[in-house]
Amino acid sequence: MAEWTLVCRDCGWQHVEDQYYVGCPACGGFIEVAFASAATDPVDRRFSSIFKYHPVMPYDPVHEDIARFENLDETPCIFAERTSEKLGIELYYKDETCMPSGTWKDREGFVSIYRLLRNKVPALFAFSSGNTGTSLARSASMMRGPQLHLVVPRASERRLATYRQFFDPDFVRVHLFDGSNDECVAHAKQLAAQMGIVVEGGFTNYARREGLKLFGLELALAWDRKADWYVQPVAGGIGVYSLHKAYRDLGRRTECPRILGVQATICAPMVYAWRADAATLEERYVPQTVEPSPYVRVLRTRRPADSYPILKQIVDEVGGRFEDVSDGEIHEGLRLLYLDDYYRDRYRSTGVLCGLEPATALAGVCKGVRQGYIARGERVLLNISGAAKAGDIRMEWIEDLI
Repeated sequence: MAEWTLVCRDCGWQHVEDQYYVGCPACGGFIEVAFASAATDPVDRRFSSIFKYHPVMPYDPVHEDIARFENLDETPCIFAERTSEKLGIELYYKDETCMPSGTWKDREGFVSIYRLLRNKVPALFAFSSGNTGTSLARSASMMRGPQLHLVVPRASERRLATYRQFFDPDFVRVHLFDGSNDECVAHAKQLAAQMGIVVEGGFTNYARREGLKLFGLELALAWDRKADWYVQPVAGGIGVYSLHKAYRDLGRRTECPRILGVQATICAPMVYAWRADAATLEERYVPQTVEPSPYVRVLRTRRPADSYPILKQIVDEVGGRFEDVSDGEIHEGLRLLYLDDYYRDRYRSTGVLCGLEPATALAGVCKGVRQGYIARGERVLLNISGAAKAGDIRMEWIEDLI
């Protein structure tokens, strides 16, 4: 069993988890899970699935009967031979579309819901335009609580219906709202206050960040290679933090690969702030509006002000960067995903298509190669963060390839 406490990054407040926290009770600052020491053996082979990593996670399957709730297999890392040859790099896809709800967020769904149950929280309000909401709903339905209220942009209603089987109406209620991601977050907070329900917190929710840390633990402990670059799409950026946190908690901080966080040009506040070397997300870097685009369904968070300062420190520490890509480049990235046989065969056998978010990330890899900061021969691990949901992909974009 891991020994851990909650620690405020800002004021140093430290306490055992005696209730559900989103912000520091002393100063309102950023709370992290801090382990007493790096685990001598971070993998407990007596357990399977995500529970074998409990020596570096905030849950205890040894003394609590929680392993019955989840059985998430490790996702494969696929060598993209033809795309590697085309780009002159060694490219691997970590295929998160294999997760039950088709997204890497299933790990954070379990840890988030478990922490709520552990702290006897009866209900929660959260915002999601797709992946996070589906994963939270799946875990809440499977664990029979707590009551989950999801505020979803009306434009994403059809997307959520892709995995309707995970939305048990006894435990999940969806609130549709006409507005942007940021407006939906504000609406969720307003409804939560009116109903006296805890709000999920987004990047400040340490349970979500620790859940996604499992992805990083898999890379560090279960993959037999070491990446030069790790690449993912970015909206709020929890995954960037969580990957770095995995290496920190293993006592292998200096082994964390360089991180490339990719945003769509129409909504790239982190990119513009990072290029200006801004320590915080100043208002001048925030897009006033986000133009509609068929290529950008989810990556539309205009004001990730709570996460950017922390993510900038991480990206700078590991020698990474943020990058933006246009609709045309995302289109190129989407088609490139089907250059190799793996995703063509996966579609033909299961009907699963890669989402626009990993296509955005692959577009970032292509741009990095063109600009030269991803060097020839370097090993790149691309997070295929989720499968496409209903209405995401127009088949005419790729039908000649599949």
